[in-house]
Amino acid sequence: MKGADVVVIGGGPAGYTTALIASHLYPDKKIVLIRREEKVLIPCAIPYLFSSIKSIDQNILPDKPLIEAGVEILIDEVKSVNTSNRIVKTAGGKEIEYARLVLATGSYPVRLKLRNDDLENVFYIVKRYEYIKSMVDAVREADNVVIVGGGFTGVEMADDIVKLGKDVTVVEALPHCLAKDFDSEFCSIVEAELRKEGVKVLTGSLVSEIEGNKKVEGVKLSNGTTIPADVVIISVGVRPNTDLAKAMGLRIGTLGGIETDWCRRTSDPSVFAVGDCAERPDFITGKPSLARLASVATNDARLAALNLFSIKAPYRPSFPVGAFITKIGSVTLGCVGFTENKAKNEKIDYVVGVAEAVNRHPPVLEGAKVIKLKILVSRFSREIIGAQVAGPPTVGEFLNLLSVLIQHKTKLEDLITLQIATHPWLTPSPVAHPLHKAALSIYQKLQYFSDNIK
Repeated sequence: MKGADVVVIGGGPAGYTTALIASHLYPDKKIVLIRREEKVLIPCAIPYLFSSIKSIDQNILPDKPLIEAGVEILIDEVKSVNTSNRIVKTAGGKEIEYARLVLATGSYPVRLKLRNDDLENVFYIVKRYEYIKSMVDAVREADNVVIVGGGFTGVEMADDIVKLGKDVTVVEALPHCLAKDFDSEFCSIVEAELRKEGVKVLTGSLVSEIEGNKKVEGVKLSNGTTIPADVVIISVGVRPNTDLAKAMGLRIGTLGGIETDWCRRTSDPSVFAVGDCAERPDFITGKPSLARLASVATNDARLAALNLFSIKAPYRPSFPVGAFITKIGSVTLGCVGFTENKAKNEKIDYVVGVAEAVNRHPPVLEGAKVIKLKILVSRFSREIIGAQVAGPPTVGEFLNLLSVLIQHKTKLEDLITLQIATHPWLTPSPVAHPLHKAALSIYQKLQYFSDNIK
């Protein structure tokens, strides 16, 4: 096979977006995307394949945009990369010379050291078509489903599976579901919604082993309790897939991801890394971070594509702020930047503001729902460093707005004077908007602090 200007390894959101954006930015360049899977799943929608999405084939990243953009897709597996000669070798015997290489090799699920986790109908979240299809089929035929792990994927799966009328239990080792991403008052909202739907939520609980003979029959907890299970899904996180990067001699970061700079270049300037496999500095502390989100992966991809052949803009750190959003039951929740728990752990001096408001004005209008908002501001710089929100689906746009404000280092005073559009049917009241209310509550605390140290 002839050489290419850009070779992208990996067909998930990061690799897909890199190839697509690069094809538009450099229409005269030859771009090749290499992936192992014939069909690539949309990862964020995997939790909704049980009930909400009727067929797994409705959840496939389409090849058509890539093909129409002139990207060549090669279904194969990369076996090695010679960085000296810039040659990619595949299992199918292809050798492709490259000018720029982008690694989008994704991540592996973290595996628990559990006895019998290889029994039939015990699944990890392996993002491969046939594997996920077998998991979905098994769940649809089951009566009792146990989900080990109460992170985003775990609670979203529980929310979708319980709609099938299954007996669903979530087992989480931490004191709360979503405890790594929300403060406890928001975690409690999620747990209440799950229980309202009929999901059993066991927090502060450890799994000691999987029980069964050939096929799973139950999950045993460390307290001796056994939960009946026809299917067990283990979703306790992922780790970067850096096997190829290590073989290439690329620098691996302290958290185990491929070390990258602000352009997503690796220790080899002709090689970039994007998505779950990459490690990048945190936007506040500068410490290494692994933000495993499709939104972060595609942002990595845009940055890498933009800067493949030359730096298109002056230096400006573009480190992910980590914006998350989910919907459990009737409640939408989002978080961005630092929670109070994380700020305390990092010894950040912060001030918190909270506010509640109804999404209609007056609140007698149909569809009125309460919005709960929490904002963190750095006491010294007065910049917004984090936010959490819960309420109806429209709070997703609250979170996106706050994400932009955090990325652009918006100060408290700018938030107080932020101009926003309002309408009785669409937004909270302009005289009591939660963004302004939370900002003013922080300002009052800072003013009180200032007055008392004079």
